[in-house]
Amino acid sequence: MHNIKTIAGYTKSFSNEELHSAIIRNHMNIESWFRKQWIKYPAPFYSSIDLRNSGYKIAPVDTNLFPAGFNNLDNNLDFLYISAVQHVLERISPALTKVLIISENHTRNQFYLSSINSLSNIIRKAGYEVIVSSLLDSNGETEKLLTNKDQILSHGSFTPDVILLNNDLSDGIPEILNDIKQPILPDKNLGWTNRSKTIHFEYYTDVINNFSRLLQIDPWFIEPLFRNCGEIDFKTKQGENCLIRHASRLFTLIQEKYDQYNINEEPYIMIKADSGTYGMGIMQVRNIDELMSLNRKQRTKMLKTKGGNKVDRVILQEGIYSNEILKPTNHVAEPVIYSFGSNLVGGFYRLHDAKNNSENLNSPGMTFHPIPFKEACINPNDNETIYSDTNKFYIYGVIARLAILAASKELYNIEP
Repeated sequence: MHNIKTIAGYTKSFSNEELHSAIIRNHMNIESWFRKQWIKYPAPFYSSIDLRNSGYKIAPVDTNLFPAGFNNLDNNLDFLYISAVQHVLERISPALTKVLIISENHTRNQFYLSSINSLSNIIRKAGYEVIVSSLLDSNGETEKLLTNKDQILSHGSFTPDVILLNNDLSDGIPEILNDIKQPILPDKNLGWTNRSKTIHFEYYTDVINNFSRLLQIDPWFIEPLFRNCGEIDFKTKQGENCLIRHASRLFTLIQEKYDQYNINEEPYIMIKADSGTYGMGIMQVRNIDELMSLNRKQRTKMLKTKGGNKVDRVILQEGIYSNEILKPTNHVAEPVIYSFGSNLVGGFYRLHDAKNNSENLNSPGMTFHPIPFKEACINPNDNETIYSDTNKFYIYGVIARLAILAASKELYNIEP
């Protein structure tokens, strides 16, 4: 992750009045609806949700269940993070006192290390003992201090009550984490070895179809359309005919919505590795001709994701313009919302001075500006315009929680 860049003032969002007013007007019904959902589908321990606000729609484009970037949150809101952590861990057991954080394997990425330091400090301030360990040491061997004895995981003499994964397990679930009696948060089967973005957005579609009926709005206002066509190999071109066919259909669906709402924009599609993170294995296409004439550089970019893992499945996702900028730089911005459990605790704007409003901002050169949530994400203000920052952040919080609920349904239906 990259350093926070302090920027004063928020601006521009070309707002969908129907969407904004429906959410603000129904906020008490929305909170009641969420409360009932969390009873049946408890939220994962933590998450970060990447949102895009085009004005005519606001939707999640990624849901990360092993988030980094805690160093980019507002340092003045520690009380929110601490309270949320205590709430989630006490629901597991009031007797918990020791937490073992499993981080990404040996890394020199200073931004990630800063995030882990911020996360561990939040949990310590919440009153817990914390030790951080990776699964592998600097030589790529299993970390020697980690032991699994009688199905109890320990780190040297430290035996945790709960294990917190901040490693997305892209390389698979290690043997040492199997048959552990202590709770593992989030569930190890939510790692990218098993998880699929397509399945997540299928759950999201189910969630927002129900939610949209509550508000009587078009679910397209809060959902990125998507398709998936199975296995693909960008090197051999195996599966590309299927990719082209589904992309063509997706372009048609997007254009139909643009026509329906008189949106004068050019549709585009983001093609992403169906598993994995760190902004890798992503490309943008604006028409079928672009997809049919990929060059070597574009193909190479789509061959592998984090850890050198091969990309063999992709999700085709409706591209959502980000028509929000931050003053005074006028950099394109997208909000990233963080949670512990179902409790929203803040977030930041991701910025990039070399990207336009259709491009992936999660790339080298990005900077961050904390979002001052406080009460804004949980309580709109009826006395302010529906486009005020307070109400905008509440709406962001609603959309983020819908994505978290989709992840909760993933967790609920997981097969061990």
